[in-house]
Amino acid sequence: MSIFEYGDGRFRLFRDDREIGWVENRAVGFVGFGSDDDAVAAATSAYDALSAWLARQRRQEATPRRGRRLRVRSAAGERQLTLGDVAIGRLVSGPADQTPEGASHGFELLLPPRVGAALTAAHIIDQALERHRTLRSLESGGGVPAAVTA
Repeated sequence: MSIFEYGDGRFRLFRDDREIGWVENRAVGFVGFGSDDDAVAAATSAYDALSAWLARQRRQEATPRRGRRLRVRSAAGERQLTLGDVAIGRLVSGPADQTPEGASHGFELLLPPRVGAALTAAHIIDQALERHRTLRSLESGGGVPAAVTA
């Protein structure tokens, strides 16, 4: 993953020559998923990895989701990602013609206050998404991806 700074505290995240996400203030987002369901599944993996990382930073146990799933609710024209009744992020989408194979769905997670390492959080999420993609590929019978065998 490559990171490019705009100079005003905003960052864009790239893999090869395509944009895969962003960091702006306390929000970390990733795009490139084929559907809202895929984006929610990826956001769940990202949330779990981020929660575990934050717990390690604070030397605490990660707060479990307790079997609760991330859900989508519409509020004020926005599709919020929620855990229970708490909004933790949102679903996003963009023009399908600007992404590979029309994979224009994505998510944005809000970092808790006092987390000053947003770029590190983006890296943790990116690693979790790579593991998520590998597992999804194996589950769908796609075989072992090249990144896993290399």
